[in-house]
Amino acid sequence: MDIVAEGKDLNRLTNPGPDNELRAMFEGTRFEDYESPLFIAWQINSACNLGCLHCCEESGHSMPDEMTKEQSLDFCRQIVELDIPYVAISGGEPLLCPHIFDACQIIRDNNISLKIETNGEFIDEEVADKLAALKMRSVQVSIDGATSQAHESLRLAGDWEKAIEACKYLLDRGVNTEIVFVPTKFNIHEIGDLCDLAYSLGVYGLYTGKTMRIGRAAKNWDIICPSDAEYDKFFEVVQEKAARYEGKMKVYYYPYDVIEELKYRLECPSASLLIIPNGKVKLIGPLPFTCGDLKKQSLKQVWDDYKTAWRKPEVVEFTGKVIADPNLLAESNNWRPV
Repeated sequence: MDIVAEGKDLNRLTNPGPDNELRAMFEGTRFEDYESPLFIAWQINSACNLGCLHCCEESGHSMPDEMTKEQSLDFCRQIVELDIPYVAISGGEPLLCPHIFDACQIIRDNNISLKIETNGEFIDEEVADKLAALKMRSVQVSIDGATSQAHESLRLAGDWEKAIEACKYLLDRGVNTEIVFVPTKFNIHEIGDLCDLAYSLGVYGLYTGKTMRIGRAAKNWDIICPSDAEYDKFFEVVQEKAARYEGKMKVYYYPYDVIEELKYRLECPSASLLIIPNGKVKLIGPLPFTCGDLKKQSLKQVWDDYKTAWRKPEVVEFTGKVIADPNLLAESNNWRPV
């Protein structure tokens, strides 16, 4: 799973860049007022083929206690029962999950908006046909450069050509296709060319923002983190491209980092849940706290626990420590219940 700070209600950490209509659902009301979440970010598996330097979940191997197919499908049915309007499925690499299409079918059969976030390398014509048949909100493909060299410097086992071909297969079938770009020292200079490439392909939108300092990214921070000057130039270019393609292609960017996001979320938690592959539910990606377990609790019970967990002294105190010392973000995957 990629981590780029978005007002994805911290959620591609936990909200993968909603459009204006969906964004409106996340604003203006206290999260405690909702009987169920407005958004589910579901990391359906941990297996991945790439070994990316910036992976927030340090994906690459399946967790021994991941939810089974039946547990996953029961979770989907609970999403339907609670009438949750929007779900984003990521991983790991979600297309490596053997029951991904079974889960998607339940969600889409009940007219719930769905996005899949993928590295694109398993999208051939057959898979593109299956994705097109689901008539999802979008498929988001990770492309971290306008050249294979930049992309594959970050995604160590990645294949840039396959990711580009995935977009073409999807677009040929009328799938609403998006690209997400993670800026690092290796590729930040290519954002302008990538925006142009995205437009030439015909994608709906390109998403980007500051890289999140959690998971493998935190461990590789000195290697991958751009300088302030590089970020200044980056956002200047992104703004130029957003203006250039206005009305033709969406260019979404979020200028704040994870610490700034945490400051806001401590006061205003989002009405969303982040589900990791073993069924545990995190408060938010950058913090280590889990507030429930879908193997043992209903989704409704987890939501109720989530709403109270944000106000617990342990969470408030540790979040303050993280804000004061970002090195503590390295603990984000050392999960512990609250």
